[in-house]
Amino acid sequence: MLKLDLTGPAATYLREKLGLSAADEEVVRYGLQVVVYTAAGFASISLAGWLVGALPTTLAAALSAGALRLFSGGAHSRSPLTCNLLGAAMACLVGKAAAVAAALFVPPILLLVLLAPFIPATVAVWRLAPVDSPAKPITSPGRRRKLRRLSLAALLTLTVGQMVLLPRWPALAMAVGCGTWWQAFTLTRAGHRFAAVLDNFTRKG
Repeated sequence: MLKLDLTGPAATYLREKLGLSAADEEVVRYGLQVVVYTAAGFASISLAGWLVGALPTTLAAALSAGALRLFSGGAHSRSPLTCNLLGAAMACLVGKAAAVAAALFVPPILLLVLLAPFIPATVAVWRLAPVDSPAKPITSPGRRRKLRRLSLAALLTLTVGQMVLLPRWPALAMAVGCGTWWQAFTLTRAGHRFAAVLDNFTRKG
């Protein structure tokens, strides 16, 4: 099982040195997790993209997926370390696929490829977003409606961004599209099953 506590010892050290309460320690631990795991995720994605020679498209795919996931939620791993590793692997694969596709197809065909998944992605976001986690459930109907609207707005913004990028940077446009589609897929039942299979595989490993 891939599980590594990078923030627990640091939070405990700060509690002892600063005389913090147990509640304060949890706040510190959460803040450290946000900073450390975000930095680790970005570093692992950048390294994976660089290793396969597709750093710009890997980053574009990861940032577009992350922008939509911020509001939509999605399938997740039970371990932050596993989540980072799987996220880096998927961003790398998606980024490389986008670079290859951009080299294979002329812009008119790429435009069709980019627009074709827009309707199913919109349906997935409209029907399923936001997908919360057991650790942080969304209990307010008003907040759920707000996050759904923000998810749709993010999806539309990313789609417009693809069209803007396409004439001059087709590989980046394709990467933004692939990242967006991947994130929409993680909202679905099939996406959850896929994430669970990968998660169970890494836990057994």
